[in-house]
Amino acid sequence: MPSDAEFQRLADELAVRRVLDEYCLRLEVNDFEEWLDLFTPDTVYEVYRRELKGRDAVRDMLSKAPHGVHLGGPMRITLNGDSAETIQNYLFIAAEDAAWNMGWYFRTVVRTADGWKIAHTRVQMQKIGSGTPPLFATK
Repeated sequence: MPSDAEFQRLADELAVRRVLDEYCLRLEVNDFEEWLDLFTPDTVYEVYRRELKGRDAVRDMLSKAPHGVHLGGPMRITLNGDSAETIQNYLFIAAEDAAWNMGWYFRTVVRTADGWKIAHTRVQMQKIGSGTPPLFATK
Protein backbone atom coordinates (compact mmCIF):
# COMPACT_ATOMS: atom_id res chain seq x y z
CA MET A 1 0.00 0.00 0.00
CA PRO A 2 1.43 3.41 -0.95
CA SER A 3 2.37 5.69 1.92
CA ASP A 4 0.74 9.06 2.62
CA ALA A 5 3.89 10.70 1.26
CA GLU A 6 3.58 8.75 -1.99
CA PHE A 7 -0.09 9.71 -2.34
CA GLN A 8 0.85 13.36 -1.74
CA ARG A 9 3.63 13.19 -4.34
CA LEU A 10 1.21 11.73 -6.90
CA ALA A 11 -1.44 14.35 -6.07
CA ASP A 12 1.12 17.15 -6.39
CA GLU A 13 2.43 15.82 -9.70
CA LEU A 14 -1.11 15.56 -11.07
CA ALA A 15 -1.90 19.12 -9.93
CA VAL A 16 1.25 20.48 -11.62
CA ARG A 17 0.47 18.50 -14.78
CA ARG A 18 -3.04 19.98 -14.88
CA VAL A 19 -1.66 23.53 -14.68
CA LEU A 20 0.72 22.85 -17.57
CA ASP A 21 -2.01 21.14 -19.62
CA GLU A 22 -4.18 24.24 -19.14
CA TYR A 23 -1.32 26.51 -20.30
CA CYS A 24 -1.81 25.74 -24.01
CA LEU A 25 -5.58 25.26 -23.85
CA ARG A 26 -6.37 28.51 -22.05
CA LEU A 27 -4.08 30.42 -24.37
CA GLU A 28 -6.14 29.47 -27.41
CA VAL A 29 -9.61 28.65 -26.09
CA ASN A 30 -10.03 31.14 -23.24
CA ASP A 31 -9.03 34.74 -22.79
CA PHE A 32 -5.71 36.13 -21.57
CA GLU A 33 -6.99 36.70 -18.04
CA GLU A 34 -7.83 33.03 -17.57
CA TRP A 35 -4.42 32.10 -18.97
CA LEU A 36 -2.68 34.65 -16.73
CA ASP A 37 -4.43 33.12 -13.70
CA LEU A 38 -2.08 30.15 -14.12
CA PHE A 39 0.83 32.40 -13.07
CA THR A 40 1.91 33.93 -9.77
CA PRO A 41 1.43 37.73 -9.67
CA ASP A 42 5.24 38.21 -9.67
CA THR A 43 5.91 35.64 -12.39
CA VAL A 44 9.01 35.92 -14.56
CA TYR A 45 8.64 34.99 -18.25
CA GLU A 46 11.73 34.76 -20.45
CA VAL A 47 11.20 34.72 -24.21
CA TYR A 48 12.92 36.28 -27.24
CA ARG A 49 15.92 37.14 -25.01
CA ARG A 50 13.69 39.34 -22.86
CA GLU A 51 12.79 38.91 -19.22
CA LEU A 52 9.25 39.99 -18.42
CA LYS A 53 8.37 40.52 -14.76
CA GLY A 54 4.81 40.30 -13.51
CA ARG A 55 1.49 39.42 -15.11
CA ASP A 56 1.05 42.90 -16.62
CA ALA A 57 4.30 42.61 -18.59
CA VAL A 58 3.34 39.13 -19.80
CA ARG A 59 -0.15 40.35 -20.78
CA ASP A 60 1.38 43.24 -22.77
CA MET A 61 3.78 40.94 -24.64
CA LEU A 62 1.10 38.37 -25.41
CA SER A 63 -1.38 40.96 -26.67
CA LYS A 64 1.11 41.73 -29.47
CA ALA A 65 2.02 38.11 -30.25
CA PRO A 66 0.57 36.16 -33.19
CA HIS A 67 -2.34 33.84 -32.50
CA GLY A 68 -2.16 30.18 -33.38
CA VAL A 69 -1.95 26.72 -31.89
CA HIS A 70 0.46 25.68 -29.14
CA LEU A 71 1.05 21.94 -29.05
CA GLY A 72 2.57 20.92 -25.74
CA GLY A 73 4.42 17.63 -25.66
CA PRO A 74 5.38 15.28 -22.86
CA MET A 75 6.69 16.84 -19.70
CA ARG A 76 9.15 15.98 -16.97
CA ILE A 77 8.16 17.11 -13.48
CA THR A 78 10.65 17.12 -10.61
CA LEU A 79 8.95 17.88 -7.30
CA ASN A 80 10.82 19.70 -4.53
CA GLY A 81 8.30 20.08 -1.71
CA ASP A 82 6.25 23.19 -2.50
CA SER A 83 7.88 23.77 -5.89
CA ALA A 84 8.47 21.79 -9.05
CA GLU A 85 10.91 22.13 -11.93
CA THR A 86 9.43 21.12 -15.28
CA ILE A 87 10.55 20.68 -18.87
CA GLN A 88 8.11 20.34 -21.76
CA ASN A 89 8.65 20.43 -25.50
CA TYR A 90 6.28 22.40 -27.71
CA LEU A 91 5.40 23.37 -31.27
CA PHE A 92 3.68 26.69 -32.07
CA ILE A 93 2.03 27.24 -35.47
CA ALA A 94 0.76 30.76 -36.19
CA ALA A 95 -2.78 30.99 -37.54
CA GLU A 96 -2.24 33.67 -40.17
CA ASP A 97 1.23 33.62 -41.68
CA ALA A 98 2.31 29.96 -41.34
CA ALA A 99 5.20 30.95 -39.10
CA TRP A 100 6.16 28.37 -36.51
CA ASN A 101 8.67 27.70 -33.79
CA MET A 102 9.49 24.77 -31.60
CA GLY A 103 11.55 24.17 -28.53
CA TRP A 104 11.14 23.73 -24.80
CA TYR A 105 9.37 25.34 -21.88
CA PHE A 106 11.43 25.30 -18.68
CA ARG A 107 9.18 26.23 -15.77
CA THR A 108 9.16 26.55 -12.01
CA VAL A 109 5.72 25.86 -10.57
CA VAL A 110 4.99 26.67 -6.91
CA ARG A 111 2.30 25.74 -4.43
CA THR A 112 0.28 28.80 -3.35
CA ALA A 113 -2.82 29.35 -1.24
CA ASP A 114 -4.72 29.26 -4.58
CA GLY A 115 -3.13 26.02 -5.80
CA TRP A 116 -0.11 25.41 -8.01
CA LYS A 117 0.96 28.41 -10.13
CA ILE A 118 3.73 29.07 -12.64
CA ALA A 119 6.39 31.28 -11.03
CA HIS A 120 9.01 31.24 -13.79
CA THR A 121 8.99 30.32 -17.47
CA ARG A 122 11.92 30.23 -19.86
CA VAL A 123 11.04 29.56 -23.49
CA GLN A 124 14.01 28.07 -25.34
CA MET A 125 13.33 28.03 -29.06
CA GLN A 126 15.20 25.35 -30.95
CA LYS A 127 14.03 26.25 -34.42
CA ILE A 128 11.99 29.02 -36.08
CA GLY A 129 10.57 28.89 -39.57
CA SER A 130 7.72 29.49 -41.98
CA GLY A 131 5.67 27.18 -44.13
CA THR A 132 5.21 23.56 -43.08
CA PRO A 133 7.12 22.61 -39.92
CA PRO A 134 9.72 19.93 -40.75
CA LEU A 135 8.02 17.23 -38.69
CA PHE A 136 4.89 17.60 -40.87
CA ALA A 137 6.69 17.89 -44.21
CA THR A 138 6.31 15.08 -46.70
CA LYS A 139 8.44 14.24 -49.72
